[in-house]
Amino acid sequence: MSKPESTLDTLFIGKRLQSKIEDFSLSEIQFFAYLSCLLSLYEGHTVSEWNYSFIKSSLGSPYSSDLHSSLEVLLSNGSIIETDKHYYHLTEKGGKSLDFYATLKLLNWRCRYLEAACRSLSVFPYGKIKEAIINEPVITSARNSTINRNLLDEHNPATEVLHSQFASLKVALADQFPSLIGPALVWIESLNQRPLTIK
Repeated sequence: MSKPESTLDTLFIGKRLQSKIEDFSLSEIQFFAYLSCLLSLYEGHTVSEWNYSFIKSSLGSPYSSDLHSSLEVLLSNGSIIETDKHYYHLTEKGGKSLDFYATLKLLNWRCRYLEAACRSLSVFPYGKIKEAIINEPVITSARNSTINRNLLDEHNPATEVLHSQFASLKVALADQFPSLIGPALVWIESLNQRPLTIK
């Protein structure tokens, strides 16, 4: 059984990636879902509101078992098809499922963050976005730690650094961007220019 949140996110990100880079992988879904979650934290939401968590994968990148489960369910019901080994494509059925999930009041608030994360692909190549996420404080801390715990845990010192980073970004931007994509792009650029070292 997959969560509705991770199902919506998989369908939404899959459709956006498909329009930009054609077929998509689970790894790409994971990265953009994580970025979407981070953008929700930037605007004051909590990790618990996101309703699924991420851990550090063996490659040091964000991974959610809920997203993996949703992909498996969507594959089994024909909403997504595998086009090549570990690459996928949204079907017409998947598009209709997305339209349904996106109208649910419980879920549609997420679309703002999913959209902003995916729109970053219009400005930056995927490799640059991936590199930025790898450089953000929580992933950096997890990569340097032997403890395997949920990323973005509220008691994690690196999460506090992330929130401090967001607070500084808000002050620096001073509401000069009317949409979330502006702060997202500035933050991605800053992570690529000045990676943080978190002990």
